[in-house]
Amino acid sequence: MRTPFILLIVAANFCVFAQTVPSTTGSKVDQLEAQEALNFHNKVRKDVGNIQLSWSAELAAYAQEWAENLASRNCAFEHRTGENKKKPFGENIFGGSGIDYTATDASKSWYSEIKEYVHGPLTYENWYPVGHYTQMVWYSTKEIGIGKATCENGMILIVANYNPPGNYIGQKAYE
Repeated sequence: MRTPFILLIVAANFCVFAQTVPSTTGSKVDQLEAQEALNFHNKVRKDVGNIQLSWSAELAAYAQEWAENLASRNCAFEHRTGENKKKPFGENIFGGSGIDYTATDASKSWYSEIKEYVHGPLTYENWYPVGHYTQMVWYSTKEIGIGKATCENGMILIVANYNPPGNYIGQKAYE
């Protein structure tokens, strides 16, 4: 009689990625690709003890808008600043060519910065080589949305926006 109860508890522990991306993602990233990227983010967040993210169609639309803006400008590769930054979201950008890169490929690229990360407060000296990774795992971030565009030359741009943003100098990404 105890076995089903124990199995239920064990099964509940594996349902970490329970949040389902809606069929209308808000961007050109389809539901399956969005779900895989969200699951990857939530796995690396769980690894450091942070809460899982939820998918936001609003953030995805915002990310899509910027990805298309960059693609329309000969694959410009820059973060939103000034009047382009209409909302206070965190942002990661990825670009690649040669294969059909996915949002998970971009996420894995951002995650690869972990090898440079030394846990502790961010400073002006240490944030630059790890800022994509720390934004992925930032303790107070709750939502993500990802957009994707293809440049005229075939390069793929992927933009992720995070709410609320992270990477505050003097703070740790997680405890």
